[in-house]
Amino acid sequence: MQITVVGLGKMGLNITKQMLDKGHQVNGFDINTSVRESFSHANLTYLDDLAVLKDASDKNLVLLLLPAGPITQGMIAQLAGTLKSGDTIVDFANAQYQVSIEAANQLAAVGIDYHDCGLSGGVHGARYGACMMLGGKETASKDLLALLSSLCVANGFQAYEGIGSGHYLKMVHNGIEYGMMQALAEGLELLKEQSHYQYDLAEVTGNWEFGSIIESALLSNIHAELAKDKELSSFTNQVAASGEAKWMIQEALEEEVAVPTIALSLMKRNASLKALSFSNQALSAMRYNFGGHKEF
Repeated sequence: MQITVVGLGKMGLNITKQMLDKGHQVNGFDINTSVRESFSHANLTYLDDLAVLKDASDKNLVLLLLPAGPITQGMIAQLAGTLKSGDTIVDFANAQYQVSIEAANQLAAVGIDYHDCGLSGGVHGARYGACMMLGGKETASKDLLALLSSLCVANGFQAYEGIGSGHYLKMVHNGIEYGMMQALAEGLELLKEQSHYQYDLAEVTGNWEFGSIIESALLSNIHAELAKDKELSSFTNQVAASGEAKWMIQEALEEEVAVPTIALSLMKRNASLKALSFSNQALSAMRYNFGGHKEF
């Protein structure tokens, strides 16, 4: 296989570096050419135009590490007219699984194999060993399975049957992540605001990191930040949502499965983006109207 990574941002470049460490020859492509100035390697070839893949003597394996949505969809449309029958695309975008199914059908019409793949572990995972959930197991070659497995931590790779199954799993994975993060954040806020004891939150999270039931990568993440700054003063109180939790909640409604914790964690994020919540103003107005509670 001739391996090409399209999208050399934080995740794409780090997966590329991991493959280079393992001795692979890799092509890299990104519309932002500044990456070429920041990193070079004897086994890495930067491409100026993906059209050269049409003339490759080996089968092409293209790893897409682009943002979900129009950018990835546009690249898939471009590759549909560029790659050869028998080539393979693995899409790591956090896309809706229905979009992945549409992409697979589009590419199958020209003989190109498509796999969706959920990727977890962040930048560190991409560089040193991730967790991956590959969709479309029934059409995956042994070489592809071996390559992706080698980029994961031990037992961190699994292939699943059905196009879209990898991105469906990543959707649910990220929804669970929202709920876990919210629970940790709320607990830490209570510890910070309560009036009984003086807790060093870096010390507390460091304590909980070892042997506690809530020991986790997320706990380690917040401990690392609290150890640098106990007030987290470089962070705002606004928290964006990237879409997966919303899709999961929509799916849960369709399937009539209750996911209240994840739904509330998403609503909490959405509320954080409001500079001034009108609903809070409405609550204050009602309290004033019936009880004379003046809050203005």
